[in-house]
Amino acid sequence: MQKINHIFQFLIFSSLLFLTQLANSQQVTNNIILADSLFNQKKYTESLELYEELLSVQKQYTPQMLLKMAFITEGLKDYSRALYYLNLYYAKTTDKRALKKMEKLAEVHELKGYNYTDTSFFTMLYKKYGKHLTIFLMAASILLLVFLYKRKKERPIGLGVFLTVLLLLLFYHVNNPGFFEKGIITAPNAYMMKTPSSGADLIEIIDPGHRVNIIDQNDVWLEIEWDGETGFVREGNISLVK
Repeated sequence: MQKINHIFQFLIFSSLLFLTQLANSQQVTNNIILADSLFNQKKYTESLELYEELLSVQKQYTPQMLLKMAFITEGLKDYSRALYYLNLYYAKTTDKRALKKMEKLAEVHELKGYNYTDTSFFTMLYKKYGKHLTIFLMAASILLLVFLYKRKKERPIGLGVFLTVLLLLLFYHVNNPGFFEKGIITAPNAYMMKTPSSGADLIEIIDPGHRVNIIDQNDVWLEIEWDGETGFVREGNISLVK
C-alpha cells in the first residue's frame, strides 16, 4: 500500500510539474504574440519592454524577436544593445547578413571588435554545435573501446592511435567550455583596470558598443582582451555573447 501511495504521489507531482511548464510555455507564447502585435502597431518602446522581459527574465527568445529588438534599439540610437541583439541573432542562426549589418554599424560608429573572417565563422559554428560535438566524440570513443575490447587477439595499431586522438580531443573540448567567449560593452563607461580591483590602475575607459574577447573571470571581474591590451572590467558592464 505504501508503495502505491508513493507512486500516486509521484504521478501527482509529475502532472503538476507538466501543467506548470505548459502554463509557462503558454504565457511566453502569449507575451510574444502581444509584443509582436505592439511592434506591428509601431508601439516600439512598449514592445521592446516585453521583448526584454522575455529575454532577460524568462530566457526565451526567437530569431525574429531579436531582429525586431535590434531594429528598435538602433532607432533609439542605442547601438551597443542593437549590436548585442544582432550578435545573439547571429549566434542562433549563423546568418551572414547579420555579420554585414554589425560590421556596417561598427564602421559608422567607429566601434572595434567586429572584424570577421572565415575563422570567426567557423568559431561560431564550433560554439553553436559544441554539445553535438561532445556527444559525437563520446559515442565514437565508446564504440571504438568496445570494438577493441572484443578483438582481444588482433587490435590494429591504427585504431588505437585513432582512439587516443579522439580521447584527447574530447578532453580538450570538455575542458574549454569558454573557448572564444566574447562580450559587448553596454555600460556608459566601462573602466578597464590593470588588476581585478576598484583600486587598481586604470588602463582605459571603454565606451559602449565595443566588442571584446573574454579571457577569464575573477569574482565580479571579467578579464578581457581589447585593442591589444589585457585588463579587467566589472561583469555588469558587459553583455556576454557567443
